[in-house]
Amino acid sequence: MRRAALSFAAGSAGGPDGFRSQHLRDLLLSSQLGHEFLSALIAFVNLVVAGGCPTRVAPIFFGGRLLALDKKSGRIRPIAIGFTLRRLVSCERILSARKG
Repeated sequence: MRRAALSFAAGSAGGPDGFRSQHLRDLLLSSQLGHEFLSALIAFVNLVVAGGCPTRVAPIFFGGRLLALDKKSGRIRPIAIGFTLRRLVSCERILSARKG
């Protein structure tokens, strides 16, 4: 889990809540809070993976912020930025699938 959380590129954008991967990194690398935060993070990811995300929250948590960027060709390039914690859950699932 720690490896997955620290794998995000530096400067990764935050989702709609503004929680960025740098916040995650700072909390994990904290000498005072790192171990406790990692335990809570693992519990949270396990809860989401087990289907424990409440039905009313799921559309928001699994959604994202959509931006439209102009391309040189004049067309629009849609960019979706999801919640950092949702991205972490997805990343951890991918890493776990590669191991097993």
